[in-house]
Amino acid sequence: MINRFEYTNNFSVILELTVLHNYFESNKLGTFDLIPTTETNDLIRNYNLLVRKKENKFFILKNNESNLGSPIFKGNVILNFVMKFKDSLFLNITDIPFQYKQKFILTSINAEAGKLHQGYYAGASIIQPYDENGIVAEINFKINEDNEFFGNDDKKTIPLKYFVRFNSRTVMFRYNFYFTKKDNNFQDFFILDENTNISYKDFSKRTLENEMEVFSFILPKEVKMNEKYSNRLYLKKEDEFNKSYSKYLSHPEPSNLKFDSTLNVYFLEVFVKVD
Repeated sequence: MINRFEYTNNFSVILELTVLHNYFESNKLGTFDLIPTTETNDLIRNYNLLVRKKENKFFILKNNESNLGSPIFKGNVILNFVMKFKDSLFLNITDIPFQYKQKFILTSINAEAGKLHQGYYAGASIIQPYDENGIVAEINFKINEDNEFFGNDDKKTIPLKYFVRFNSRTVMFRYNFYFTKKDNNFQDFFILDENTNISYKDFSKRTLENEMEVFSFILPKEVKMNEKYSNRLYLKKEDEFNKSYSKYLSHPEPSNLKFDSTLNVYFLEVFVKVD
């Protein structure tokens, strides 16, 4: 699909879809393609429509000079698309079951206030199994119910406006500290939250599946995944001879997501070398 939005005055927008995701600072999800089904592709050609995408918006336009006002064009028109998510981390950052082969069902039929899904966010309630790998959305638009676009020369074009809203996943930050040398005494270390001036010393010693030994710290509060975080954490050491030890703890990356089935918690992991 062409990611441009250039057209002349001979075309008018008849449908606009906005895709939102609160993981992003802009609240815009633009990493998707909308692919028409074969039948819809035929309708687009027969009705002389244009399909365009710009950032997180998708547009359908009609040609004002085509003979779409003829009575033969009266009646409902159903347009079906498959939305393919191009961001490989969409599953990680989105509040949906953590599994592949899922399909969102989005429809304009009975859409409430332009929303293509039930609930405030598109979530598990509108997901169905999908035969192929990956995650897609099946979108259908029902337009021209009142012959507002086709089959009537007298009506002015007022575009239909719809939106889809995705929610970011709720996680907990888990920092895992490890040594590369034999001296792995961790009892004098602590974490300082620079924003609150609170210190933490509640580490748990764990052995990972690869037999790596780590000292783990879980930030007490749950966090909504986001492009940017305000936390400013430092690893420090209580040492009267070396009070300068201070290591900034970077924010976890969305790729480092792990689900703990025992605790029923999604963790964003960070691994920090101490020595």
